Amino acid sequence: MIEHLQYIISQQWTIYLLPFLGFILGILLARRRIRKQRKQLRFSNDYFVGLNYLLNDEQDKALDIFVQLVETDWETIDTSLALGAIFRRNGEIDKAIKLHQNLLARPSLPQQYKGTVLLSLAKDYLQAGWLDRAEGLFNEVVGDAEFTQEAQRCLMSIYEQEHEWENAINIARRFQSRGDNKIAATTAQYYCELSQKVLKQNDLKEAEALATQALTIDKNCVRASVLLADLAITRGRYQKAIRFLRQVEMQNIQLFPLVVEKLILCYRNTSNLNKALSYLRMLDQKHPEISLVPDLTRLIEEIFGEEDALQYLSEAVLRKPSLSTLSSLLQLHGPDVDCQKNLVPAVVDAITDKHHDYQCKRCGYTANTHVWLCPSCHGWSSMAPKID
Repeated sequence: MIEHLQYIISQQWTIYLLPFLGFILGILLARRRIRKQRKQLRFSNDYFVGLNYLLNDEQDKALDIFVQLVETDWETIDTSLALGAIFRRNGEIDKAIKLHQNLLARPSLPQQYKGTVLLSLAKDYLQAGWLDRAEGLFNEVVGDAEFTQEAQRCLMSIYEQEHEWENAINIARRFQSRGDNKIAATTAQYYCELSQKVLKQNDLKEAEALATQALTIDKNCVRASVLLADLAITRGRYQKAIRFLRQVEMQNIQLFPLVVEKLILCYRNTSNLNKALSYLRMLDQKHPEISLVPDLTRLIEEIFGEEDALQYLSEAVLRKPSLSTLSSLLQLHGPDVDCQKNLVPAVVDAITDKHHDYQCKRCGYTANTHVWLCPSCHGWSSMAPKID
């Protein structure tokens, strides 16, 4: 009976306590919600204050705020990384480095963000010219599948700047192993660099082997063909050199003017200048994008004399008008008037001297001498002779 009575009382107390417990729970939930809203409001205010600093070119103040926001909520790290990229793009490398170093120094940095921050810091070092530091960080993240390809490309850039061609080749081979066929042309250039390096040490055999490897990797590598032709000329093997030089027609016809003089030299040493003339005439007619008129004029003059050369040039200067052909015509047979004879060629030569002979097909950079690596956009084999 007593136990029954206690059970009834406990049930009644439970009924009375439920509203009270619900009231207490409601207060706790409300306080938690208010704290969360205040935190979000504070975060929102700080975020827009940081943006305001950024828009007003007060990057130092913006940097401090965004770093503090990251410590509060790591989900905002993308904003900080974007800010670092802006600093780097604007040339404010010291600020980019400071931001990324601060992020790495945070003990609370989540592991999933570490590789991203390391890669960003490595890019900062690379742009700052601190190649050793950049190389170390890129090697640290290259094992992460998410960053492997980008890190390897940056490492290739470092090895190019440091002329560490063997290391550059090793990286390039990794790209090729993944089926990236576009890297073949760059890899061939690395082998050509090595070939020229050992050639300076008079190791002709190794230089030939490396140039051959370049041509095996990229059959359209003009530089490798020229290197092999030069080696053949050095050894007096002119027929072999001719074969390599004539390959340029199929590889890149725009670069053919680079090898014309060497080709004529080889034909001259094999007593086949008529064959050289026939071949160059065919190319000049077949490919309007190049001009071999000055070279053909000199060759015709050497074989048949000045009169035939002048007749050819008089026709060619109208068919392919250019400063170089006009200059050749004036030199071969100038006007009768002394003033014109002396002044006109000088003016044409002055214009020709100021005229850039080569232009990069990728970025438009111009130069008077041919180089295999564009100094502006760092594109391999992008420099080609300009058409007047």
